[in-house]
Amino acid sequence: MTTSDRLLAAAERILVERGVTGLSVRKVGDVAGVNPTLVTYHFKTIENLLGELATRNLDPILSDWASIVPGMTLDEVLRAWLLPMQRPACFTEGGRALVVLDEIAAHGEGAPRRQVIEAMEQFSSRLREAVQPLCPHLDAEILRARLRFISGAVLGPPPRLQGAPNLPDGRALDDPQFLLGFAHAALTGGTAS
Repeated sequence: MTTSDRLLAAAERILVERGVTGLSVRKVGDVAGVNPTLVTYHFKTIENLLGELATRNLDPILSDWASIVPGMTLDEVLRAWLLPMQRPACFTEGGRALVVLDEIAAHGEGAPRRQVIEAMEQFSSRLREAVQPLCPHLDAEILRARLRFISGAVLGPPPRLQGAPNLPDGRALDDPQFLLGFAHAALTGGTAS
């Protein structure tokens, strides 16, 4: 791993475990096992470091989401949307890219926060365009609310490091098949299985 990657990995681990408020030049250096001045040498600011983390975690998800186009079935759209949201974080074993992005969007500042929010807003419009014809019984605002609710279910409740709780049948709440069924039920009025 390069020094830059070690610093990014340390910052990502801090984000996943403690959130943006736990992030500082000193803590990143300490977790990376290097002199903290290397953070400013490689990234100049924590904001730049967060921007790089946002890009590395966001770009693969956006690339996967580019496959969502009008004309797909609801199940195809849900699979293409939800499965990339479970992508592992770039550096943090057991972490998810979506948790890193959510932390940057919810608690970050400046350009990295705007980068994540703008990308998600642009994608959200494309997602609604693909789903609306498949759910004509939902008006635009109800569809938007249900898609947000589904996104929240995929993200899961805090703390997000330990994994999702289990269902009575032993599956985790973030089991892909359960999430797909849940999302389908949320949009069609059926039941999740």
